[in-house]
Amino acid sequence: MITTAELEERILTSPFHRWLGLRVVSVSAEELRLSATWREEWENGTTARVTHGGILATLLDLAADWALVASQGAPAPTIDFTTHFLRAAAPGDLLVVARPVKLGRSLTVAEAEVLDGAGKQVAVGRGTYASFAPSTTTEGSPT
Repeated sequence: MITTAELEERILTSPFHRWLGLRVVSVSAEELRLSATWREEWENGTTARVTHGGILATLLDLAADWALVASQGAPAPTIDFTTHFLRAAAPGDLLVVARPVKLGRSLTVAEAEVLDGAGKQVAVGRGTYASFAPSTTTEGSPT
C-alpha cells in the first residue's frame, strides 16, 4: 500500500497540482482524502466570489483518479466523468474525498465529493476510467 507521503510526492510532480495547493490528508485502498488550498484565481468572476465550477470538476476527477492509483498502483486515464454541482463553494480551502466503486480489468469506476470548510457537499462526481490488467510477463517481454 502506498503511504500518504509517497502519494503526495507523486501528485506534486505536476505543477498544476502544486498550483491547486493539493495535500494528501489520508489514503487507503478504499478512500483518498485531499485538501486543496483556495486561491483568488479560483473565483468565477461574480460578486459572490464563488469557486469556479471548472476547479471543482477538476478536483473531483483528479481525486477519483488518484484514488485508483492508491488502490491499483497506477493511474487510469479518464474515459467519462459526470459532475453534479450542489451549491456554491464560497472562498476557502476544500476537502475532496474519493473512492473506487468498481475495479475492473479494462474499465474502472470511481466517485468523489468536494466538501467546503463547513463540511457541506458542494459537488459530486463519478467517472469511468481505463484500467489495465497487471502484466504477468517479465520486463522487456511483450505483454
